[in-house]
Amino acid sequence: MFIRPHKPTPEPYTRHSLRDLGYQIDPDDGQVRNISTNELFAFTEDPARKKANIELYNSLVHPASRAVLDIMTDTLHMEPIAVPNAGQPHCFIYATPGALSGDKLVVLVVGNGTFGGVWAWNILLKQGIHHGSVIDYVRDCEQRGLSVLVLNPNMNIVAPDGVAESYNSYVGRGTEIKGSETADEHVGYVWSHMLRDSPVRSIAFVTYSTSGSAVIDLLKYDYERFVEKTACVAFIDSTHSLFDMGSGSIAWLELGARHWETSVSGNSTSVDRVGCPVVAVDNTTESREMTPSLCRNGVVEYVTECIERGPVPDAIEFGDGQSNAANLAQLIDDLSSSDSDGADGIPDRLSNVTMNQTFEVKEDGYIGWD
Repeated sequence: MFIRPHKPTPEPYTRHSLRDLGYQIDPDDGQVRNISTNELFAFTEDPARKKANIELYNSLVHPASRAVLDIMTDTLHMEPIAVPNAGQPHCFIYATPGALSGDKLVVLVVGNGTFGGVWAWNILLKQGIHHGSVIDYVRDCEQRGLSVLVLNPNMNIVAPDGVAESYNSYVGRGTEIKGSETADEHVGYVWSHMLRDSPVRSIAFVTYSTSGSAVIDLLKYDYERFVEKTACVAFIDSTHSLFDMGSGSIAWLELGARHWETSVSGNSTSVDRVGCPVVAVDNTTESREMTPSLCRNGVVEYVTECIERGPVPDAIEFGDGQSNAANLAQLIDDLSSSDSDGADGIPDRLSNVTMNQTFEVKEDGYIGWD
């Protein structure tokens, strides 16, 4: 006789605020502190307390992340925008006032698992918002006159109480968010429904870890429209690759992207893997996840320069067809070995290269997220 295994009923999911758990983000230094003792959150490896510390850490991760979102909306006055819309299961992305109607925009995309606005949970809890979140990036960009949009790629389902959650950390029933079923689809949806046809004329993407692959997909599959609007991509410890990329996309990366990569020695790696210049981030801390904070000044300076320049000149003429390796290598050599740079930061010899003679243009490979 077959006996159907008993499936336990999930316990009701209770959402606590950081203050409910006895902690808060200190308004002066941005650190997560115990309200009663004012002590910093500290994770100990003491075997006698390790289990209790793991439980405390896990209980604080989501409340601390939501506290970051509160700071973004209440202190930085960022506007939550429902994706796909408020009339159906949705998550929120966050924009500085007028971000989608201005000229210049920085799009921040966090890596795997975390809430939008949080680079890394462990850094947020141990080092505070100035190192573990995007808040200082937003402030720096606004000080330079740039609008900011913070995506939320890991919120892919909605819990029964209507709150967006991540597959990585939520246990229980949930409804998928249309257009945000995965992190890559979320980035694609925001691009095709909110950015691609917006009045914004110059966009810079700042991506961390796995989100670099999502932006690479935009370049690969919507090449012409992407390069018409995008001034640059700043990758941070990106996991993207050049697999199946057209030669035009690879040529664009050489001119329109830069990769900040963790290094304990200060030495850069080859551009071969990521297709663009690499900046070594000297990270001698115990956590690789500190890299977004350590490279912030360089990244913000780079995206500011690129946005002011605008999209890479004549990038559409690259095409996105396949060329033989010799032609591509010659093109990159021509561009990178230029005698001088123009005022826009692009080598002067760019104008002397006839792209359509170098690349065999193929039909646009865009598959769309509509």
